[in-house]
Amino acid sequence: MPFCGFFLTALIILKLYFCAAEYSAPPAPTLIQTATGGSSVELLCQAPGGYGGLVFKLYKMRQLIDKVERSTEQQRAHFILRGKDTEKKNLYCCQYDSSMISSYMQPEPKVSVSPPPSPNLMVEPSSGQVSPGETLSFHCQAPPDSQKQPPEAFLLLRTAKGSPGSMVAPAQLVSQSHDARFSVKTVGREDGGEYVCLYQLKSANTEQVNSTASQPVQITVIELPVPTLSWSRHNGEVLECVGSPSYPQGFFYLFRVGALSPEATHQASLIQHKARFPVPTRYEHGAQYQCQYSVSLGNSNAYSKMSSPVTIPCITGYHSCTSASTGNTDLPLIVGSVSAGVLFLMVVVILGFAVHRHIKNMSERRRQRDQEKFWQHVHARDHIIDLTLQRVDIESEANGQMLRGRPSLSEPIYDYPMATFKNPSLC
Repeated sequence: MPFCGFFLTALIILKLYFCAAEYSAPPAPTLIQTATGGSSVELLCQAPGGYGGLVFKLYKMRQLIDKVERSTEQQRAHFILRGKDTEKKNLYCCQYDSSMISSYMQPEPKVSVSPPPSPNLMVEPSSGQVSPGETLSFHCQAPPDSQKQPPEAFLLLRTAKGSPGSMVAPAQLVSQSHDARFSVKTVGREDGGEYVCLYQLKSANTEQVNSTASQPVQITVIELPVPTLSWSRHNGEVLECVGSPSYPQGFFYLFRVGALSPEATHQASLIQHKARFPVPTRYEHGAQYQCQYSVSLGNSNAYSKMSSPVTIPCITGYHSCTSASTGNTDLPLIVGSVSAGVLFLMVVVILGFAVHRHIKNMSERRRQRDQEKFWQHVHARDHIIDLTLQRVDIESEANGQMLRGRPSLSEPIYDYPMATFKNPSLC
């Protein structure tokens, strides 16, 4: 009996050993930290390759604090730690199904570093109100700290409505200085808005750290509406310049087109936004005029753009006018233009006729010279023979004696070239 009991116990032990070998636990997963938020830490529990599970468990020391259940076998699961669970003193491990336990790990919460204190931003003019074309001068000054190095750079930013901050001036590098100055030339209303500045420091790991932004400075670019200038008869002939109703009691200036200085200046009353100028005494028919106005903005003045030019019509009493010239049609101008055109055509015709006659005369003279040269050449080739005729006295002698002649000197024949035809009896 004792032998049978010992043999039975041995069989049970062997059976348990082989069962444990057949159903050994899956290998342990790995637990790592994947992300860190403002107040949370994300952990990833991942099974080895070729393994997976339906249930993933997260332990804090030996205490189960979270689990993720899947409908199908998965290889990984994510866990989020919040609050005090993110402290570095805590130890965590994980398991999938009946696997072995992973190694313990400690979370690494993000260390929050407070940014450097904000700088001080000032602008000139201090009112922040400027006109288009004027230049703003910004002065950004970092807090003095003798224990820290000077800022690496300063940035000036503008915050526009409906859009994030946009840089309006390049970063200005600063060496051994705690302040920087920026100059911004305004163009129009789009340059208005809130301006802030900040500075950058180099941290221990050579990364640049931005300071908090300064208090915003409001900039307003006042672009006065363009005035209108018109000619009217109000107690005489006047030029009326009308500005914006939003800016009464402004100064109005009348300019002649092309002139740099105004010919007249007038300030409107407390409730008026327009001014009337009499027609200048030295007035020429057809002269053009423009007007402009300005308003006071604190310590500076804002100027509007020039109005459209206006041509003053013919006004009796300032220069000679006719009934036709005061109408829509300028008859003297038309007659003068036609006369000038006719005179120009006559000059062209006369000039063309004179050139034609000159060319014709030159051609005739050239033809005559060519003929004279031709006949001179022909006469030079003729052979002239000097034939001299002698007179003979013929006497008849008796009995058939011979004729004897006595020669006598006579002029050549060519002295009388037409002698034969003038004296026919000699024939």
